[in-house]
Amino acid sequence: MTALALRATMLGDWHVGSGTSRHAHVDRLVQRDADGLPYIPAKSLAGVWRDACETVVHALDGGGSGPWHGWLVHLFGSQPALEERGVLDSTDGGPPRPAALLLDGLHYPPALADALRGRPALRQAAVFLKPGVALDDATGRADDRMLRLEEMARGGTVLTGHAELDGVNRLDEAQLACAWALLDASARLVEGVGGKRRRGAGRCRLDLVAPPADWRRLRGLPVPPPLPTPAAPARPEPLPVAADRQDQQEGWELADLRLVLHRPLVAHERTVGNAVRSAGRVPGWTLLPAVLERLDAPAAALAARRGELAVTDATLEVDGVRGRPAPLALLHAKGEGTARCNLLAETPAAGVPMESFDGHYVGVHRPGRPLVPRRCTLTEHTHNTIDDRRQRPVKELGGLYTYQALAAGTVLRARVRVPAGLLPAGWQERLSGTWRLGRSRKDGYGLTEVTAVPAEEPALRAVPAGPLRVWLLSDVLVLDERLRPSTRPEHLAAELGRALGVELRPADGAGGPGPAGRVGEPHRSDPWHRRWGLPRPSLLGLAAGSCLSFDVVAGKVTPEAVRRVETAGVGLRRAEGFGQLAVGDPLLYTALDGADAPAEPAEPGEPGRPSSDGQEQAFPGGVLEAHGAAVAVLEEAAWRQEIRRRCEALAGGDRDAVLGEDHRTVPASQLGGLRTLVAHLQGPGDRRTRTWFERLRPTPGGQRRRPWPDGTVERVGALLTEPGTVWDLLDLPEDMLTGHPDRIPDLRERLWPHAVRTLVEDCLTAHARTTRTRGEDAR
Repeated sequence: MTALALRATMLGDWHVGSGTSRHAHVDRLVQRDADGLPYIPAKSLAGVWRDACETVVHALDGGGSGPWHGWLVHLFGSQPALEERGVLDSTDGGPPRPAALLLDGLHYPPALADALRGRPALRQAAVFLKPGVALDDATGRADDRMLRLEEMARGGTVLTGHAELDGVNRLDEAQLACAWALLDASARLVEGVGGKRRRGAGRCRLDLVAPPADWRRLRGLPVPPPLPTPAAPARPEPLPVAADRQDQQEGWELADLRLVLHRPLVAHERTVGNAVRSAGRVPGWTLLPAVLERLDAPAAALAARRGELAVTDATLEVDGVRGRPAPLALLHAKGEGTARCNLLAETPAAGVPMESFDGHYVGVHRPGRPLVPRRCTLTEHTHNTIDDRRQRPVKELGGLYTYQALAAGTVLRARVRVPAGLLPAGWQERLSGTWRLGRSRKDGYGLTEVTAVPAEEPALRAVPAGPLRVWLLSDVLVLDERLRPSTRPEHLAAELGRALGVELRPADGAGGPGPAGRVGEPHRSDPWHRRWGLPRPSLLGLAAGSCLSFDVVAGKVTPEAVRRVETAGVGLRRAEGFGQLAVGDPLLYTALDGADAPAEPAEPGEPGRPSSDGQEQAFPGGVLEAHGAAVAVLEEAAWRQEIRRRCEALAGGDRDAVLGEDHRTVPASQLGGLRTLVAHLQGPGDRRTRTWFERLRPTPGGQRRRPWPDGTVERVGALLTEPGTVWDLLDLPEDMLTGHPDRIPDLRERLWPHAVRTLVEDCLTAHARTTRTRGEDAR
């Protein structure tokens, strides 16, 4: 893949909505990233960029559908929804063509985002509220009760991102130059992004920073170079007819994968209406294609088809290890209760309603240490499909839809298992790098940093005496006598007994004080066909977290057999992560005795990003030099918001400190003159202000009554002529509102007229309101 550096200069305020609101406060919110800053999602960027590219291609093809249209489909992919309606036909009956251009969203530059993490006031200044109304189509006037507040992201900032061109190794020099030129030409036509961009919002300029691209190359290309030939799918080798390798292999080679999600990841579990729901883990069938692609070895693909190479589900990291689905036999009290119970080893307390840890994961249980189940954080992201003709979301093309995804910053763990000696030494290093996983990964989802390290086989462990207790760490797929999917314990007992070399049968009871012999439930998995974009046949099996007890009828369960089965798994489709289990785990035999649950630790943030601890420091010099314009925009907005807030507080609570204790005796006409004066205030002690104050001085002889008391004249005079007075009154948290202390004097000087004007006007308005209320009460 070849990386493309993108830069969007936001020339005006913009709005990319999240599809949500804040009740009784904001009607439309903007989308925010993991740093709490507004950003342009990859889907929004892809939509406007493709629209611009269609304009370029239409012109190059002379107004019809010609050879340049094939390059459009190659870069941005086909559109099956439009093809079904007869608008476009570019697939010739084949599968939808995936986009070669893989986009990421446009965000604040990483260095600036890191610096803003310790400045919540500056982060909040990145957006503001804009009032709006709905117009009646018939009368053209504003509808009654239709005032709304919309959140807008502040313009004047520069957003950066990157993209990747997939399959670049199949492009020759002429084809690569054509792709760069077409992308550059279409990027120059992107003039707006987000909502209401045709009414002035979202004005921007999109630039390709690197590698260098020049749209002028298109002038010398009357006919584009031919499209790259799609890579033909490899013909699978026939499976060798051989005995099961469990009797022949000399061990396993393992690799532990640590996945850090830099962007939300959609691990498709099911679709409900227009909402795509995500699982709380990344299934093994999602990881397997990426693993095989990076290993790039026919032996690995052949081993996966035989079930010898396996990739487990990527589950939440707990205490530095791969988390395991919480056993369904573990219960906790509902509501505020903290009592816990293990159904396999004890009887729950009478009268205490309890429920399972559904969707939670646990680490390795150590005696004497509390067990703290944790769960993945899921986020929701709303998108829409825009009709080209009507320029609005329409139901026929999908309309509004929502993705549920694993949150960015989540850390997951998975394991890859291969037979010893199958791959050359150091194969684990090939798995490290940046992956794109899950659904919609070409549009900003699923960007993941993977680190792979070799792992050792687990140590031998003897199982406790009595019934054999089994904990399913993933869904298990087994068949009955008629080769139908089964969720009955006896069929799992037969499959597990063959793997262990013993004969098993489901136990009637737990063999101890607990009443349950098994606690499990069926689960249906709905995998997704990536190439066709269609659902695969459903898979029915026993759910992860199920706990079952078996009696050993014949034979003896040895530690070697337990380790072999726990590593290799049982049942069908083990290469895709199914069939993982733990045999005789100590947790299943532990009675919790109603122990209170400890406080669950807070969810960690994204690794490598420090959290704010209250000790704010100045921005690094490099940030101010590289992003000084954006920082200046946020600083001025933050100062103005804080000035407005502090002025409202002073006007409502301590007007005497601003206007003096005797300001209530000043006539309303004189206060109106003060309001007019501050409306044209330019700086401390300007000519207009000096002239106005000279008229307030005592007249010779003192024959005429003065409307302004001396105390009020002194307070107001200091406010309008001394630069530091207003800042002493407002007492702003200036260090929190600026990137560096050296910038405070300049901000004070530039915003002094605004601060004085806002403070005086708020105090005069509050005074008039109070006077009017007292007059009405007197009447």
